[in-house]
Amino acid sequence: MPWDHLLPGAAALLATVFAVSAFGKARDPRGFAASLEPLRPAPAGVLPLATWSVPAAEAAVVAAFGGWASGAEQLGRAAFAGSFALLCVFTVVIVSSLRRGPSARCHCFGRPGAVYAPRHVARNAVLGAVAAAGALAPGPAAAPEPAGVLLAVLAGGVAGVLVVVMDDIVDLFAPAARPRRG
Repeated sequence: MPWDHLLPGAAALLATVFAVSAFGKARDPRGFAASLEPLRPAPAGVLPLATWSVPAAEAAVVAAFGGWASGAEQLGRAAFAGSFALLCVFTVVIVSSLRRGPSARCHCFGRPGAVYAPRHVARNAVLGAVAAAGALAPGPAAAPEPAGVLLAVLAGGVAGVLVVVMDDIVDLFAPAARPRRG
């Protein structure tokens, strides 16, 4: 059954993205808090709460994926559903920032990244689709082949790393800005 191998790959993709994100935000909480201010996601008093609750929620998703890997199917569903919920919230915040004009920077993975752009919405939409598919997928029909699972997990992890460095990849291939003559 294809889901038997796709689910572990999808879980590895999402777990990689959320693990790097949680670690980066927890490592630099002041930088993360500063990146939230221009987004104005909520009243100023809520920012300190978001500074620690967002990485905690991301870490909880990663932990749930870990529990699922050890055989707890309900944890897997919770991990995929939690991933979907977080991605929906992040996407709403990014879209509202873009509507006000692009000025806020992505601090998604613990370091100041690019100014939010439509590609960040697209990234979250793709990850959200993966999370929704994982949450709604049928359970495994039989024990999947270990080699197939290993390959899927490795591919998912590599895809997760590519998502994390997406802004760097875009910068690498984007045309250099020309200096203005004045």
